Amino acid sequence: MQKNVLTKAVAVALATLGAGGAMAQSSVTLYGNVDVSVDHVSRSAGTSTSPTAKYSATRVSPSATSQTSFGFKGVEDLGGGMKASFVLEGQLNHDTGALSQDGRIFGRQSYVGLTTNFGEFRLGRQYAPIFYSTALVTTERFGATDLFIEGGASNNLHVRHDNQISYWLKAGGFTGELSYSPNAGVASIISPARAPAATASTGQIIGGATAGSETGTKAGRTFGLFGAYSSESLTLTGGYHQNAFDNTPVSYGGVFTTNFNLDKYQAFNLGAKFTVPNSSGLTFNGVYGQGKYGLTDGRDLKLDFLAIGTRIPVGDWALVAQASQTRFRNFTKGKDTGLMLGADYALSKRTSLFTRVGQIRDDQGTPFAATALGAAGPSVAGGPDVIGVATGFRETPIFAGANINPDGKTTYIGMGIRHSF
Repeated sequence: MQKNVLTKAVAVALATLGAGGAMAQSSVTLYGNVDVSVDHVSRSAGTSTSPTAKYSATRVSPSATSQTSFGFKGVEDLGGGMKASFVLEGQLNHDTGALSQDGRIFGRQSYVGLTTNFGEFRLGRQYAPIFYSTALVTTERFGATDLFIEGGASNNLHVRHDNQISYWLKAGGFTGELSYSPNAGVASIISPARAPAATASTGQIIGGATAGSETGTKAGRTFGLFGAYSSESLTLTGGYHQNAFDNTPVSYGGVFTTNFNLDKYQAFNLGAKFTVPNSSGLTFNGVYGQGKYGLTDGRDLKLDFLAIGTRIPVGDWALVAQASQTRFRNFTKGKDTGLMLGADYALSKRTSLFTRVGQIRDDQGTPFAATALGAAGPSVAGGPDVIGVATGFRETPIFAGANINPDGKTTYIGMGIRHSF
């Protein structure tokens, strides 16, 4: 049966750790993953303030249960316990053949590494340390239906950093990472705009295609760390993230442009995965996290994230279930609650058929008056997923772009095929 413990990204990123062991003089490997499905998504109209939000469509979609990707990785043995390595990894939309990641050829990862007797150093675009804290405990693969994908809060810089400098250490069952970036991906204005529409005047999403340009300001300076301990049946993880915004304004339809300026963002998460010994791979997992957006006037937007799940292998089948909730502890006090059920059937070690059914519902909480921020315009309502997509705090779309509106719900049903090479 096909095991799906780690995402392809995690497997690649962790594969080069450690200085010991025999290896080829040099090698280059082409690898990838194809995940395509037919799905139907529907989105309710929600509140009267969002009359055009109702949506229903049948689609051919990529990356439902895993991220569709392609990449090259290489390693050279330098002798004396040292080696050089690189990873170039991109993402495709197999429904159209277009590049994902805002058109970046290698938008998933693009780094070079040097392993020494004291650990490994990497330079370039890499995954955020706090990403691994969730990726190592999910039994899914961070596709559009994986409710663990938020990783503790809805900041896109939990997923990838531009310009990252990282240090990795592996000792026995422990793996750790420490990272820093002068600008991991914060532009001069934060907004929902994406490439190629994003400009200096419109701003763009956090982590957008050109948001990581180094300007000499503190905006985007990011620090992160990650640690994990794994045994045969148990994995425990923890991650921390902090990035500066340096008084960066947020544009939300003109509502927040007056004095909604961000100072910094902090978050942590804790994860666990337990596989029942002497079973066929029955697994239970969970992750909990907190995040806080600090405003320059001293106010904070605080949020929590919790997800739990299980994977139940039955012969060539595997049944999966997840539940999650992301909520504001203040601000609107809104929340987003998700449920996902699914099944995989392994045709081989590399190819599986799958089906997924899911729903995310938003409770808008108490609408937050824009006048409280010194701005004219309508009140703001919704949980972290709604606010995150609308402001540009969040890049990863709900259910492959179906999104969700205040006080509404989004429902997904799909089936497809997944193949890795």
